[in-house]
Amino acid sequence: MVHYSGIWPALVTPLTPDGQVNVAVAERLINDLIATGISGLYVCGGTGEGVLLAPEVRRSMTEVALGVVSGRVPVMVHIGAINTETAVGLAQHASLVGADAISSVPPFYYSVPFSATLTHYQAILNAANIPLYVYYIPSATGNPMTPEQLLEICALDGVAGFKYTSHDLFALTRIMAMRDPDKVNILSGPDELFLPCLALGADGAVGTTYNFMPRLYIDIMGAYLHGKVEEARKLQLIATTIITKLLPLGAIAATKALLPLLGYQVGFGVPPLPRIEGKQVEELRVQLEEAGLFRMVKRAAEYSPAGDPLCGRLA
Repeated sequence: MVHYSGIWPALVTPLTPDGQVNVAVAERLINDLIATGISGLYVCGGTGEGVLLAPEVRRSMTEVALGVVSGRVPVMVHIGAINTETAVGLAQHASLVGADAISSVPPFYYSVPFSATLTHYQAILNAANIPLYVYYIPSATGNPMTPEQLLEICALDGVAGFKYTSHDLFALTRIMAMRDPDKVNILSGPDELFLPCLALGADGAVGTTYNFMPRLYIDIMGAYLHGKVEEARKLQLIATTIITKLLPLGAIAATKALLPLLGYQVGFGVPPLPRIEGKQVEELRVQLEEAGLFRMVKRAAEYSPAGDPLCGRLA
C-alpha cells in the first residue's frame, strides 16, 4: 500500500469567466508549486471546489493537472459527490487517466447509517484500481464518525488511509493509538493545526494555504523533523496569524482573491462562494501585509530545493 507524506497543496481550480478550467494559469501554478518542493497535489477537493463544479469540469481539471505534473509528484484526485453514481464515475475516470490515488468525502447532507457509508465506499473501490483515501471533514459533511468507524473504512481492501480535517485532536490522538501505521496513512487537513497534528503522528498534510505559502509549511515540517521544535512553532504561529485574516471572508474565496496578488489569476469561486473584489481585495492585502505574508514571500526557505527557486513568488 502507498504511504504518502510531506506537504500537499489542496490545489485551487483556476477558472475562466465562463466557468471552464484556465489551463494556462493552472499550468503555471502547478509548476511553481512543484518547484517549491511539495510532495504531492490534491486536486478537486474542498479548496478545488470539487463538489461545486460540474463533473465534466472536474474531469478536465484532473486531466490538466496530471498532464502538467507528468509524474513529478503523485496526484490524488478528490471524486466525492452527493450521490454514489457520480462519485463512481469520477473514480473510474481518475483511475483511467493516471491519477496516483483518489479521495472521497463520506456521504453528506443526508444522514445515512454507517452501513450505507461502507457500501458507498465499496462501490467507489470497485470502480477504480488505485488507492482510496477517505476525506474526513465532519464540519462540512454533517456526518461525523467515531475513530473506530474511520478505521473500519480503512480496513476495506484498497483504502490506504484518510485526510483528517477536524479540530478534534482528542479523536485524532485516539486514532493514532489504535491505527497500524503500516496500513493506515494519515494526512492532516487543518492548516492552522499542522504542527500539532504532525506532533501527534500525522504523516503529512493537505491544505488550502499551501497554494500560496508552501515554502513556509515545508520549513515547519523540516524544522520539526530535524528537532528544531521552537523554530517550527514560530513558523506555525506566523501561518496561523495569516490564516486568521482569511477566515472572515471564507478561506477558499479569500485564497482565490489572494493568489492574483502573487501573480496567479485564478478567477473567482463557483457560486454560491462569494466574489471578493475591489475594496475588499485591498483591505485583505493590507491585513495580509500586517500579518507578515509578504515578508514570508521574500524570506529564504531552509528546506526548499537548492537555490530556493520560488523565493520572492510564493511564501
